[in-house]
Amino acid sequence: MKKYRGNRYRRYQMEKYPTRRQYRLYRKRRTRRLLVSTVTVVFVIAGLGLLGYSLLLGEDSLVPRAVESARKGEELASSAPKDTTLKMTIPEMGHVQDLPVYDAPWDDESALDVSAAHLNTTGFPWQEGANVYIAGHRMGFPGTKSFLVFYDLDQLENGDEIFLADSDGTKYTYKVFNKYVADPYDWSPTESVSGRSIVTLQTCTLPDYTQRLIIQGELTKVEPGQEAEQTQEAKPAQEIESEQGGPAQEVEPLPIEPVAPSESGQYEPVAVAPAQAG
Repeated sequence: MKKYRGNRYRRYQMEKYPTRRQYRLYRKRRTRRLLVSTVTVVFVIAGLGLLGYSLLLGEDSLVPRAVESARKGEELASSAPKDTTLKMTIPEMGHVQDLPVYDAPWDDESALDVSAAHLNTTGFPWQEGANVYIAGHRMGFPGTKSFLVFYDLDQLENGDEIFLADSDGTKYTYKVFNKYVADPYDWSPTESVSGRSIVTLQTCTLPDYTQRLIIQGELTKVEPGQEAEQTQEAKPAQEIESEQGGPAQEVEPLPIEPVAPSESGQYEPVAVAPAQAG
């Protein structure tokens, strides 16, 4: 029993032959450990609950943003041409020449991986006050139009031009006026700018990809395409039809009655009774 001498021996004796006092002490320790464990679990669950609420149900969380994104996307799509794909050209960038820009919600990267993506909740070029938000990869994927598409986005300077064209052939010219780096969780670059119609281009920073490079241009010129001009020319006739409840009808001229000479020799018109409504 020498190996149980000292504290180890006493601990062994207490565990093997506990007295009433030792038993009470043992129960207190066990209760204290159980209480601490319970409180810890409660705090962990509460923390997870708060985290889940902030991610899913908070003011700027995922679920409300997804719902709002879907609602805005449907509203904007109703005002868009049949094909909402845009074409983008930036003379100062080698990979952006008639580049297809596809509509996509904020949580879908499929369009981004094949070319460039237009955030469908930020409006279209033909809408006054829109912030047309377009994202593209810095490196991208070889074999697709996303490869190096925005690699030289940092080369753009104030005054450089960005051209967008819609499916009707209308061309929109923007001039760069702003350039900065933003946090990836900062949604302010997607918001509209009061009194301006703008385009916002976004890509990752190099070499760490942790931040977002933002380029913004203001709309300075709109050149209607051929299809848009035809639509505008046909609009007055369509308005007439809608006002009259159908296609415009030809009006038959009133019959010209013969006139008889008066005693003075002057010709005077003969009164004609109004036609009966049939």
